Amino acid sequence: MDQISEYIAQYGYLSVFIFLALGIFGLPMPDEFIVTFAGYLASAGTFHFVFAIIFTISGVMVGTLFTYMLGRKIGKPLIQRFGNYLFLSPHRLQKVERFFMAHGSWAVTIGYFLPGLRHVVCYVSGMSGMSMRRYVLFAIPGVILSTTICVLLGYFIRLPFF
Repeated sequence: MDQISEYIAQYGYLSVFIFLALGIFGLPMPDEFIVTFAGYLASAGTFHFVFAIIFTISGVMVGTLFTYMLGRKIGKPLIQRFGNYLFLSPHRLQKVERFFMAHGSWAVTIGYFLPGLRHVVCYVSGMSGMSMRRYVLFAIPGVILSTTICVLLGYFIRLPFF
């Protein structure tokens, strides 16, 4: 965490954007920490609040769209081939697809508020065949609200690890 926070403090907005774009893609980066830290840097005067919001939202959206496209292009073949290693049997995959056909749009919006689920929901959205237009329509409110809340937490709450 210290290395990431030093990198962000040194390289600024672009590093926040890159870390978030890669983090939502599934790399082991603490997305919530990065967004909250950007809010803290805004409260400390290192970042401008509006730019912190813009770069965090942009980074998350780029990452989610990339992950959505991966799910759309290679999701099913990948899961069919390696799903058993992830405890995803064909039966479980069918259940996930049925759930997504019935509730997928709202699962996208709500998924951004649940750490860990945001990574899966992007991939499954593409894999389930949800149109990009529908995905973006439901992803944008979730991304904007969840990211803004985390930035505000970092801005107003002085946490001991900052």
